Amino acid sequence: MARLRPHWRKMTWVVLIWNILMVIWIVTGIATAPNGSNCADLTQQSCQAATDVGTGIGVILIVIIWALVDIILGIVWLVTKPRGQRDCPVCGNVVKRGITKCKSCGHDFAKV
Repeated sequence: MARLRPHWRKMTWVVLIWNILMVIWIVTGIATAPNGSNCADLTQQSCQAATDVGTGIGVILIVIIWALVDIILGIVWLVTKPRGQRDCPVCGNVVKRGITKCKSCGHDFAKV
């Protein structure tokens, strides 16, 4: 039996890469937050609290940007969906609708 292989569209890869980059950005932003050593007149507790608030605001802004771009990419992904094609359930190749036999493996769509 032939192995199924995914035929992802280019926009699917763009969405996946965008989400991976955003996760990396958030993790890096949290991990590299300042430790509060540059606070001139603040106490250590006040300095740490201010640093934590700044990090939180930064993460919230990243999440907002992430969500907005994901919405835009999702709409573009839906609009660019190819019409009139389907995947062969046996070999995974793209077959135009209306064709009853897969050219690669010979699967008969009329029998299904």
